[in-house]
Amino acid sequence: MHAALRALNRLVADRVIENYAIGEAIGASFYLPAMQTEDIDVFVFLPATPEPLATLAPIYEALKAMGGEVEREYVRFGDWPVQILTDATPLIAEAIREAIDVDYEGIRTRVFRPEHLCAIALQTGRSKDYARVALFIEQNEVDLGCLSKVASRYELGDRLAEVLDRVSRQGREGPQ
Repeated sequence: MHAALRALNRLVADRVIENYAIGEAIGASFYLPAMQTEDIDVFVFLPATPEPLATLAPIYEALKAMGGEVEREYVRFGDWPVQILTDATPLIAEAIREAIDVDYEGIRTRVFRPEHLCAIALQTGRSKDYARVALFIEQNEVDLGCLSKVASRYELGDRLAEVLDRVSRQGREGPQ
């Protein structure tokens, strides 16, 4: 993963992208026990251009020049396929802006905050996403007050309430 993180930081330094943050399972692994995943999901802010349509081509070209190998929608660095995703929703844009800097084995990288990882998981709405939110809550790795505010801003309060109810029921019933 080192080569991929170095390449992402270089994209920012070279102004190919404005900024990035890691989300999804790899982002969650900075807070929770490692989860099975096959790729690094990197969310980016693209630089402003006069063109009406954004393109990821400059990012892919820059990553190829740094030794990445393009495979379908990924750029592979060693064992790690990197998927580049944009700030396609207001929630993702906020998550990139408010991402935190972390140290990964001596390499600075940016990762979504737990509250944004949970809110995005709630917005995505798959069973595995709800399970991840429940794990964040059970492990006390998320600020519930902050998560509630984010969920409220993006009309996810009902989904959060559903997960909180499940976590509460499981706590009362004990392990299955």
